[in-house]
Formats: sequence, structure tokens, C-alpha cells
Amino acid sequence: MTIIHSWTTGHNAWSIFTQRHPELGYRDGRQQFYNFLRRNRAALVDYDALRLAKGRFWVAHKERFCKLAFVLATGKHLQSNDSPELLS
Repeated sequence: MTIIHSWTTGHNAWSIFTQRHPELGYRDGRQQFYNFLRRNRAALVDYDALRLAKGRFWVAHKERFCKLAFVLATGKHLQSNDSPELLS
């Protein structure tokens, strides 16, 4: 039986995102992940795409992270009253 997990490490979610969207020009790697978080951490956490586990490392929901990262990377500025359906 194969179990598919929805959550993964933040770095792995970033890797999935960069592979799915090479047109955006982002590179894989830890430093690029943290550079992206510098501007977008609040929105990723607010939309439950990213969580801090044990107060030490990031875990990400694979689908929500990739969808929201795309929205943020393409210049959409989210407001606190934007609905989660925006990510559908």
C-alpha cells in the first residue's frame, strides 16, 4: 500500500515548485527558498501552505505551497480578506 503525504519539508516543496514552473526562472536550493520566504512568508503561513515545525524548520503542503507560490511569484498581492478559493 502506498501512502501519499500532503506535507513535506519546505525545501522539497520549493524544489517541486521550481520544477513545475521553470518559466519563472527560480532556481532550486536552500538559499533561493529562504530568499523567497523573506518576502512571502506571511502569506504562505496565513493560507496554511507553510508551517514552522518544532519552532525550527519549515514544512509545506505540497499543493497549496505550489499554487500560492505561483500566485505570489507572478505579482499578485494578497489581501487578508482574499478567499482560499483564489488558489483553486
